[in-house]
Amino acid sequence: MNIPAFKPIGIVHSQVEESDDYRKIKEQLCTIEIFEEYTEALTGIEENIFLDIVFCFHKSEQVLLSGTKYNPQTERGVFGTRSPRRPNLIGVTSVRLIDRNDNILLVKGLDALNGTPVLDIKSSDTSLFAFEADNNPVHQAKMKSSPRIDIRNHIYSNRAETLMIKSAQMHSHFCPGLAMGVMAAVKAMNLLEAESDGMEDLLAITETNNCFSDGVQFVTGCTFGNNALIFKDLGKTAFTLTHRDGQGIRISTRPGSQQVIRDAFPDFRNLYQKVVAEQNHNPQLMAEYRKSALDRAFGTLSLDFDSLFKVEKVQTEIPSYARINESFICAVCDESVMSTRSVTGKNGKQTCLSCAGSEFGMLDGNGIHCNFKN
Repeated sequence: MNIPAFKPIGIVHSQVEESDDYRKIKEQLCTIEIFEEYTEALTGIEENIFLDIVFCFHKSEQVLLSGTKYNPQTERGVFGTRSPRRPNLIGVTSVRLIDRNDNILLVKGLDALNGTPVLDIKSSDTSLFAFEADNNPVHQAKMKSSPRIDIRNHIYSNRAETLMIKSAQMHSHFCPGLAMGVMAAVKAMNLLEAESDGMEDLLAITETNNCFSDGVQFVTGCTFGNNALIFKDLGKTAFTLTHRDGQGIRISTRPGSQQVIRDAFPDFRNLYQKVVAEQNHNPQLMAEYRKSALDRAFGTLSLDFDSLFKVEKVQTEIPSYARINESFICAVCDESVMSTRSVTGKNGKQTCLSCAGSEFGMLDGNGIHCNFKN
């Protein structure tokens, strides 16, 4: 077996020179100096909050295969412990990345002494824990009977950050717009003491089709697919949450809301100008921009709600329940289509609007287009 020789990629700088209690070491902040030849490998590392550090127990000489320090009566093999006295003297610890300054990483939680050689760094992988949590049989049974129970609990506990993370799984990125949608929807859901069962008894009326709307859809459970999301193409960052009686809550942004966000995160504007406006795609600069954008998105959640939004009770006219339409097979493309989206030709055959070359509505990033032809 050909085993490659390991070469350190950096070194730990810590105030702890000697210690036999790893828990005390982990409480200290320390830095990891990455050697210059590996600086390129740090590109984008700021986007990680947690890192796995692989290092060498350079001061550990005695190798034990079994035994424990804290409970001698309980025999345990070294592979079931975090003892530094191991066959290969390799340690692995998950740490929080506090800051990066060029090739210097400031971290917390590393149980390594001053001068420890670092062998590798990886982003922490929590996929196994997430899988185990999602597949807990008791929780799965509860989710099958009430699919929004977790979301509902997060709403009533005002866990906006958790809802933001889950919303981004649909929205695909983090931004202040998504954060504001989450904030507004959580406030409205709690004020109305509302819950969505996807049966059109709770309706969300959004006045924009930007990032804000995705936060509203996820938190309220009112979507285009379950006919509980109504879109008014008004271009306003606002939405109304209402029951079938039309008595609801409308939440809209205040005129100075964008300035409040800009003032709270002044560094972002400069980075945005360089990376986005001037198209400077220097890897280090782009990493700083992405981190700043992430801080700005999550930081928005902590801003004073009343400085961003206006809340008012409203009486809203709402549509009737969505009709159930029959479908037919288009005589041209042989695809199933709703009867309300069809044209009957002179030959009496029904054709979809697309095949008939007829006008139909389309919603895209620019809003609703009512006179679009295929």
